This record gives sequence, C-alpha cells and structure tokens, in this order.
Amino acid sequence: MRVALVGARGHGARHVANLLRLGHDGTATFVGVVDVADVDVPVPAYPDLPALAAEVHPEVVVISSPPATHRELALSAFELGCDVLVEKPALLSVADFDEISAAAAGRGLVCQVGFQSQGTGTYRRLCSLIGSGALGEIAGIGAAGRWVRTDSYYERAEWAGRQGEDGCLVNPFAHALQNALLLADVEERTDITVELELFRCRDTITADDTACVRVTSDGAPPVVVATTLCAQTSLPPVVLVHGSLGQAVWWYDDDSLMVNDHKMAVPPPVDLLENLIRHRQTGEPLVAPLAAARAFTAVVEACGKADVPVLPARRDADRVVLDGIDEVVVRAAEKIATFAELGCGFGR
Repeated sequence: MRVALVGARGHGARHVANLLRLGHDGTATFVGVVDVADVDVPVPAYPDLPALAAEVHPEVVVISSPPATHRELALSAFELGCDVLVEKPALLSVADFDEISAAAAGRGLVCQVGFQSQGTGTYRRLCSLIGSGALGEIAGIGAAGRWVRTDSYYERAEWAGRQGEDGCLVNPFAHALQNALLLADVEERTDITVELELFRCRDTITADDTACVRVTSDGAPPVVVATTLCAQTSLPPVVLVHGSLGQAVWWYDDDSLMVNDHKMAVPPPVDLLENLIRHRQTGEPLVAPLAAARAFTAVVEACGKADVPVLPARRDADRVVLDGIDEVVVRAAEKIATFAELGCGFGR
C-alpha cells in the first residue's frame, strides 16, 4: 500500500525508518512526506497533504505532527480517501474524538492510534491471563512512571510543556494510562469518573510534570496512574495488575511480563502500520483502533482543563527534583491510591 507521512522530525523520524524498512520488505511504498521544515528523507516532500495527494495518491497517512494539528489532518486524510495511523494523543477532546470517529465510519475508513505497546506480545499475554481468570478477581490496575527530564526536554518542540497538548498523562506516560484503561476494560466507556491531581515543579511551563489520576466506572476495577518527570532517579514505566490469585507486573517498554515473580514467555510484537495494512488486505483486526482510545481522550481533555498549581521543588543543575516523589508514584500504583490518600503534602 502507498503510505505518506506528516511530520518527519522528532518521533516522526521513527516512522521514516519504519517506512523505509517496510518498503524494503515490499509491505508498503513510502510515497512522500509533509513537514513545515526541510527534512532529509529519500522521498518527495510537500507543503501540505492535498498537494502530496494530488501527485502521489497515498492510501494510508501516518500523522506524527503536533497534537493540536491531528484533528484537521485526520479529516483531510479521510476526505482524500485515506486510512490513518495517528500518534498519541490522537485527539485532545471527546468532541473531536466523536467527530473523527464519525468521519472515518462515514467513508468506510479506519483510524489506528500509535499506542505501540498494544502491539506487544506482553499485552496480548496479559489480556489472555486476565480473561481466563488466571489472576482471579481483579481488584485494581496501577501504573507508575518516573523519569528525569532536563530543561532541554521542554525545548524539543513548540508545544512541549503546554497544557492541553503536553503533560505526564497526555504524552510521556500516555502508554501507561492507556494500558491501564485497557486492562480494566473501560477504554470505550462513556461513564467513567476521572479524579486528577496535577502539579508542575517548573513555573516556565503550563502543563503538569507530576500527575496522578484515578479512573473508576461501575463494575470495573479502579485504575490509578501516578507519574512524574521530576524524579531523583528514573524508573521504566510499569503496570501492576492486582488480582485475588496473584499480581502481574508489566514493564511495557521492555516487553517484559512477570506473574507472581515468574517471567512469562510472550509472542513477538506486532507493528501497528503493518497491522493496519493487513487489516485492509485480509481483514485482520486493528490492534489499536481509535474506538479504544475514548476513555483516554476523556482524561486528556480533563487534563487540559484542570488547575495545575506550582509545587516547591529543588533545582539540580539543568533539572528539577521533587523530593520524595520517587517512592510516592510507586506506592500509588501498589496501593491503587491517590497522592492525597497516601498523605502527600501536595496531594488533593
């Protein structure tokens, strides 16, 4: 299939590499890119999507541009008759989510979201374990993410650190949130309750850099995701599934799964673009369809509207450290508790 890319820099560079790989394998034909800057790619570049489509006629458009541009670009791609793979966060409001969903359905097209961890073998194995009852009754899903990020992190893009487009749950730990919502089986539900604790330790940004969310819904286990970019030491993000018969520990970045302290064998990962192409060619189900990001989008929208007070923190060279947060985010995931419930001075 003929594939075009919008946004070839930053994370988009990974899509360039993947498209070149798929071209070498004969799975896809990389036909062109759209980017506001000059990019060094071995395909033609165009100023906008209609200009690209007029010359090279893509069948799939991969969108890896700033989050605020996703809605307009997805609508444009659908109008051109193209399926879409869009990076997360796909949309910034539930209204936009509903609009994009209806636009795709009305044209018989599909939209896949770039939640790569949904294509991992660990995710499929963990879903199987939960579904089979191997973990017993699920009491809760916790996730923790703590990274060290320097000042340069907020200089990587114009939208970095901007509330509504960035923030722990919206971008760096979006996978942790989405994975937890999926495992709790609330990803498509409209009746969720969202409780947020958002803070920023830098007064130079408007988005949070330390965040906790609890998502609840009738008949589903509670979800708590606790994260920070102001850690003393980094810890790879982890999802904990608390069951009556045991606990699963999923390090999704490493595609590693432990159940009751035993490392589980898992199948190989599935590439999201290859999956979308096979969906068109053979009817293979989409791994990360837009429909499965509804609850995630509701949390994203809530993050864009919430208060984000500044916390006193410690400056350490080119980074900011919130003392004590390293242990707190892990405890929140372990206890399925918010910052306030853990007795943190900054919880609310």
